[in-house]
Amino acid sequence: MLVAKSDGVEFTVQDGHFCPMLSKVVKTMKKGEKVLLTIKPQLAFVGYKWIRGKGKEALGNKGVVPASATLQITLELVSWKMVYDVTKDRKVMKKILKEGEGYERPNEGVVVQEQVIDGLDRAAMTMKKGEVVILTIAPEYAFGSTESKQELVVVPPNSTVIYEIELNSFIKVGVVTRKQVNNYI
Repeated sequence: MLVAKSDGVEFTVQDGHFCPMLSKVVKTMKKGEKVLLTIKPQLAFVGYKWIRGKGKEALGNKGVVPASATLQITLELVSWKMVYDVTKDRKVMKKILKEGEGYERPNEGVVVQEQVIDGLDRAAMTMKKGEVVILTIAPEYAFGSTESKQELVVVPPNSTVIYEIELNSFIKVGVVTRKQVNNYI
């Protein structure tokens, strides 16, 4: 497969994709770096069983990869987006689109103007002022096993939801006067 730079391909770097070595290499690259990867077949393909001296045996409908074959990938790291596991169980994932300013973040027990799902509350506590993120929230931290009728949409039971949010401002809990809260709301 040939993919042009202009195609803007985005993929998640993690072990277990079609080429295990790809994720290892991308993690070491710098923005703008170009590399030509030449990978031995026993390290190159997922979904094939390596048979010493014979090559990779096809599993399912996949073709056979000869023992003498190599995989070559020309790769340029154009940009990246950091992705964080907010809940440490991969059920609330935060992809940063725009970094926030400063170092301060809201306290535990953040108060949001409107009632929101647990995954949004947890993610908001990890954000900086001005940060823009895409959140992918599993049903356990979203609406669970019940249907949720929102103003413009109905969210079916057991749905993973995706939000793009920006943290415009916040007031640190414990340092707030009643007047500040009233002015903020």
